[in-house]
Amino acid sequence: MIATVELQSSTWNELPWKFEAGTSMIAQAIGLGAAVDYLDALGMASVRAHEQALTAYALERMAASAGVRVFGPPSASGRGGVISFALEGIHPHDVGELLGRRNVCVRASHHCAQPLMALLGVNATARASFGPTTSPPTSTP
Repeated sequence: MIATVELQSSTWNELPWKFEAGTSMIAQAIGLGAAVDYLDALGMASVRAHEQALTAYALERMAASAGVRVFGPPSASGRGGVISFALEGIHPHDVGELLGRRNVCVRASHHCAQPLMALLGVNATARASFGPTTSPPTSTP
């Protein structure tokens, strides 16, 4: 797809070669197939039930916590297994760092949704995602 590459510039190849993307994503295609097989074996109804139970639990705990602002539908049935949130007075990157120290992984970012972040009045959010391999809590802190 590239005709020349230099330190300060590059040029595209001629049609139709400029639309050739190079090596096909073989490993990714095999991985996708394995993921589909895995989810099929679990059963999507089971995956959704697990995801909803974890999301409902997290929403309940967040609602009971002072200074937590949750974005999106208030109930687990109205959303997927994702919760975007902010903690009052703490930048989402710091939230991610602190939770990571307790083995809780979240994503802190503007999530490629900067217009939405501006509408919500925040620079970024922390985002928790739940799926088939997410373990339910064993005890409440």
